Amino acid sequence: MLPAHERLRKTSVFQRAYAARNSVSFGCGTLYVLHRRPPTGKGKARPEAVAKAKPGNQLKLPLVGFSISKKVFKSACKRNRAKRRVREAYRLLKNSFDESFRQEAAMHRWYALVYVINPTALTLGFTEIAAAIRESLLKAGKKFGQKQ
Repeated sequence: MLPAHERLRKTSVFQRAYAARNSVSFGCGTLYVLHRRPPTGKGKARPEAVAKAKPGNQLKLPLVGFSISKKVFKSACKRNRAKRRVREAYRLLKNSFDESFRQEAAMHRWYALVYVINPTALTLGFTEIAAAIRESLLKAGKKFGQKQ
């Protein structure tokens, strides 16, 4: 399971991600990305505060949400199993991110990632799901990473 500070739970953020229309298809679904908002003029950090910032803050990962429709699987058991498989593949992949992958996938630019899962999540093998998720992050980085 993902740590609580990395989980996306608010419906409004899911809706913002869908409305942004920044999506990439991958093997077992669609990935919607939501850019971080640019900092406003109010409340800018002082230079000495930035110097004291912990290095872990610069590598902040986006919030991640997983969604599957009742139209895809009527059974809640199948929907939950598909979400668990994709969530676990993302969690294992997240732990193996190196700095070059983070830069290539533009992970620092995303506020939220929303995975909308389709029925193939139950038929694909686990390694295929992990490869599809990795590829979707790279595609999103290439397609939407230069914005902002």
